[in-house]
Amino acid sequence: MKRILILIMIISMSAVVVTGCGNSNSVTNDGKYKVVATTTLVADLVKSIGGEYVNVQGLMGPGVDPHLYKASAGDVKLMQNADMVVYNGLHLEGKMGDIFENIEVAKK
Repeated sequence: MKRILILIMIISMSAVVVTGCGNSNSVTNDGKYKVVATTTLVADLVKSIGGEYVNVQGLMGPGVDPHLYKASAGDVKLMQNADMVVYNGLHLEGKMGDIFENIEVAKK
């Protein structure tokens, strides 16, 4: 059972896509990196890996279908101000690719 759990974690981690965002100050006043994660699974993974070095803000709460997720204006602002955005990818989070392209265009 333990080997299966480890295998699932490795597969999940390999599917995670990490994108840096536009905040030039990469550490907050408390010395932690600001990370936005899309799903609760990804947020939990980042908290486990980052530990005391990260402040993690999740966009989707429990029970939200990530396939149907549409980012609000507040969600986009959180991602723009984050040091890092972590998401699963593989089209799990709806239109996140479009949002990242728009954030990238807005930075230029």
